[in-house]
Amino acid sequence: MELLYPLLYLILLSRTEAKGISWSCDDYQANFTVKEVVGTWHVVAIIPEKLFPDNQNKLTCYKVEFSETDAAGLQWLVNNTVGSKHKVDRLTNSEGTIIRQRYHSERPFDVWSKSVEDVNGCFKQVLSLDTDKTELSKAITHDDMMQLHLLETNDQAGPFLLQMLWGRMISVVVYRRHEGVTQEELKPVYEMTSELRGPQRIPRICDRPFRDVLKEI
Repeated sequence: MELLYPLLYLILLSRTEAKGISWSCDDYQANFTVKEVVGTWHVVAIIPEKLFPDNQNKLTCYKVEFSETDAAGLQWLVNNTVGSKHKVDRLTNSEGTIIRQRYHSERPFDVWSKSVEDVNGCFKQVLSLDTDKTELSKAITHDDMMQLHLLETNDQAGPFLLQMLWGRMISVVVYRRHEGVTQEELKPVYEMTSELRGPQRIPRICDRPFRDVLKEI
């Protein structure tokens, strides 16, 4: 089984076996600014949690676009779709930063998340919708936490973007602006995560970009 559906692994499976979810990201103040995160990132690795299957031999990479929106922009989406408005009231009726993640998987989809007050980089994932859907009633609502943290490095490849999750499948999703990474380059990620969260499993590096998988389908 290959990791072709990030929605399944990053959201749905992390919810089914949630472990003591912290609604304030353990009050950790991440190194995060919207300006530095906006744009295209590539998943290069994950740090698996204890229930991630050992027989998951291949890990397929994919691209994610981060963008900032606001309550008015999300309200426009609501007004231009047919569905239940109450599903996004938690976003549109309150202040705070709203970010959208567009996952370029076999079935592209968007995830909207709202910032948690007073905890830098901490977000509550609230709504996801396939990009080819026009009915908001088909959207999936969530109450999952994530935290975005920029980990600076001294090499020319630039910083890592870490998406920390609270579930039993994946501990951290590791992004970089360009594809490809080595275990040696991942050492700062592993050390930082272990210091913050305790002992971690060895990072799993993506085997190949998603576009290469599509050529074989």
